[in-house]
Amino acid sequence: LIRKVIPTYPALARQARISGTVRLVGIIGKDGTIQNLQLVSGPPLLVDAAFQAVRQWVYQPTLLSGQPVEVVAPIDVIFTLGR
Repeated sequence: LIRKVIPTYPALARQARISGTVRLVGIIGKDGTIQNLQLVSGPPLLVDAAFQAVRQWVYQPTLLSGQPVEVVAPIDVIFTLGR
């Protein structure tokens, strides 16, 4: 991972004291960008923030025999409330 955008904690989720993990699965493209991002599970109030952040992530491309390839990647975005 060479560019990680931290999600903004949704105000409504913060007020409702909702925390948890949003589980996503996506394809890391040959150029290192996230493609075809899909929700696996997570608190509904946190899902949009996770999607918005992860769509901006950039990975170093995965090489197979020196050529960039697409790879399926599970991604967990953890939201925790501060004390």
